[in-house]
Amino acid sequence: MSSPQDHNHLLEDAKVKAHPCVAAHMLFDLEDVKRTTSTEPTLLLIDIAGCDMEEKKDEEDSTLNEGEAEVAMAHAKRLVQSGVQASDIGIITPYAAQVVLLKMLRSNEDKLREVEISTVDGFQGREKEAIIISMVRSNSKKEVGFLSDHRRMNVAVTRARRQCCLVCDTETVSSDGFLKRLIEYFEEHAEYQSASEYQNE
Repeated sequence: MSSPQDHNHLLEDAKVKAHPCVAAHMLFDLEDVKRTTSTEPTLLLIDIAGCDMEEKKDEEDSTLNEGEAEVAMAHAKRLVQSGVQASDIGIITPYAAQVVLLKMLRSNEDKLREVEISTVDGFQGREKEAIIISMVRSNSKKEVGFLSDHRRMNVAVTRARRQCCLVCDTETVSSDGFLKRLIEYFEEHAEYQSASEYQNE
């Protein structure tokens, strides 16, 4: 059984690793990448709270979130338009149904074909220049499911070399103590955007 101290240690570890500017590595330092509002942040929080993007269940009872998937792909598209190589971008999510949905959206965008999409577990031990994390859960009961697996979330936020982008419903996700601290850290240190800025892209 892990203690709160373990979770605090994980969060501290995640903070250091998820903040690439500690090593002064920025996305726009890469060759042919323009400095834009999309490539500038090392940490980016895109909040779907209040944007009418509730989660759903698929036939296998896995959770997915269509609105959030579209926002994650829209951010990936902005990065590619700024010169980031699609193969340098990873989109990860804890839910298998969300992986399927993201891959379906990717198939509609030729320029995004090389973006890697995976579950968090499938990404363990590897990194990308930019990581977009789709957390999926958004519901009135504020249930987070296995997002409360803190080790898995620690893996997620430490996969990025130059930009870590968190796409989530902050109201739902903050019902978990560990995730609340993670969100608070992003709110303090990250660029904050509402998902409404990405709708209709």
